[in-house]
Amino acid sequence: MDAQPPAHLTVARTSPDDVGQRQVIVSVDDGPRAQLMYGESIGWDVTPGRHVLKAHNTLVRKTIEFEAGPGEPIRFAVANRASKWMFGFLVVMGVAPLYLTVERVDQP
Repeated sequence: MDAQPPAHLTVARTSPDDVGQRQVIVSVDDGPRAQLMYGESIGWDVTPGRHVLKAHNTLVRKTIEFEAGPGEPIRFAVANRASKWMFGFLVVMGVAPLYLTVERVDQP
């Protein structure tokens, strides 16, 4: 019986829309976690089948289910983005909420 080759998952935090603040913590299937700062990426080999990508920036959590095919390259982009009210919050409170986006970018 032939073993299927693993898929390769890459999670990148390189969007020009990212505000560059706070870390984004990512994990796959409750496995080891990685912290991504702006400009960084991480990759894992995953077995073919159904998986769960979890990401959070300590304020907002996202959970994305995805299917991995044998040998398939899978790519997600994560970003911390500011709301249109961010600068008002910064002036008044000294802190501002950030929104986390997670998008699969390898699909047409």
